[in-house]
Amino acid sequence: MYFHVQLIDNPENPKQREQSRLDHWQYFDDHRECFIARGATVTDDDKHILSSVLFVEFDDWEQVRTFVDNEPHNKNGVYREVHIKQWGFALKRRQVDFPRKEDQLNWYIRGHGKAGMHEKRQELLSAHRAYFKPYDTEYFIARGPIFSDDGKEWQGSANLISLPSRQAVNDFLAIEPYYSNDLYDRVTIERYRFGGRPGQVV
Repeated sequence: MYFHVQLIDNPENPKQREQSRLDHWQYFDDHRECFIARGATVTDDDKHILSSVLFVEFDDWEQVRTFVDNEPHNKNGVYREVHIKQWGFALKRRQVDFPRKEDQLNWYIRGHGKAGMHEKRQELLSAHRAYFKPYDTEYFIARGPIFSDDGKEWQGSANLISLPSRQAVNDFLAIEPYYSNDLYDRVTIERYRFGGRPGQVV
């Protein structure tokens, strides 16, 4: 099973992240085989971390919850919110294999789907996939749908993409079939920074 995890930082504990950073890195290294992608969302000036963003593979809900519960930053009070959602691994490529370029800007796009959009989504699915396909090789780092806990209901999407600016992201979304046909209640767009130790490619 695939999951998307977002761990939102607690701004009241800015020093906690530094205290548990080495343990955090080691914990993630010990679980490297589970990761599709991992990193952090940051402010647009890249100065402040907003959340940790993970795309992972585990056998079941119990395993992913145990993984998150034992994550050193989480145990150390770095986060104020923990969100775990079932996710569809659409791109079939891991972040470590993404072709990286100097000075590229990367973005986390989280679409929160409106309730009751299953039939409308099915009608638009082919157009949605066709629109995304030209971006798969050089632009998408990871992408896929968000589902209900039982995996039966579409609830949105969680994607990582490399585009040169926030305006480029807005332009990309403006004519995307799900977005332009009002399937989302809201969409979050945040800068994304690759995870790992300094110099490490993950």
